[in-house]
Amino acid sequence: MQVGSEKSWRFIDTAISNGFLNMAIDEAMLEAHLYGFTPPTLRVYRWNPPALSLGYFQNLERVVELKRCSVLGIEIVRRLTGGRAVLHQNELTYSVVASEKYGLPKSITHSYQFLSKGLIAAYRILGLEVCLAPCARGLPSAACFTSASLADLTFQGRKLAGSAQFRKGDALLQHGSLPISLDAQLFFSILKFPSAIIREKALNTFSQKVTAISEILGNRIDWQELKEALFEGFQKALGVELYQDALTPGEIDRSQRLAREKYSTFAWNYYGRYDDGVRGETTEITSLVGEIVSPS
Repeated sequence: MQVGSEKSWRFIDTAISNGFLNMAIDEAMLEAHLYGFTPPTLRVYRWNPPALSLGYFQNLERVVELKRCSVLGIEIVRRLTGGRAVLHQNELTYSVVASEKYGLPKSITHSYQFLSKGLIAAYRILGLEVCLAPCARGLPSAACFTSASLADLTFQGRKLAGSAQFRKGDALLQHGSLPISLDAQLFFSILKFPSAIIREKALNTFSQKVTAISEILGNRIDWQELKEALFEGFQKALGVELYQDALTPGEIDRSQRLAREKYSTFAWNYYGRYDDGVRGETTEITSLVGEIVSPS
């Protein structure tokens, strides 16, 4: 069953949730779209408390300073997508679910490029000319900003945003973190490094290669302006019509169950184990905020 027309997409703002529910909603939306219950969807959301999201294949104990996260009140949640760690703090996160029957390009690279047009248009509305650019390999790090990826959104050569994808059947979930500001000191303090010298070197590299909206424009942009720019940018660049909507009752029920039985559990966050269903094809597309900017 195909719901709606190819050019009609939902736009949903789920406001502020904890990391477990945020990741659960993304998966619930993907499932609903895969089985034909919902059209393509662009979602925006925020995080409280701050959270560190891990890429699916990362080893939590090798990557994260667990005691420091606990002291600071930073949640840890494993994403469905691949890639490396992302600190979600002062940002707006987006996610898209779509599929080939609605015109999404089949290949990973082309689908990422297609959806990135919406992000590029949104930043342009805010006065930032960003572009897709290859990312050279940086220092080995648990943070994605200093690692290689297929493509990044950059501003004057510095990474500004990135995303990650997960595919199931012909449906795709792409999510990414759009940071308004970055606390690099905090981020690198909760990641593990072989030594203090390597940590400091990685932090310096990060600071040189990564930027955020507030650093470029000052504190004149908030999440509401970024949200409105995304809404307009996706419509203009992708040629789709977005309409304001909310999660369906089925998506709400499913996300609450996933948050409770999967994303908040020891088995998932430590080992990536969950008994309900089979994982799809995971692909890291880019990063930001450690990875991303995230997903993705």
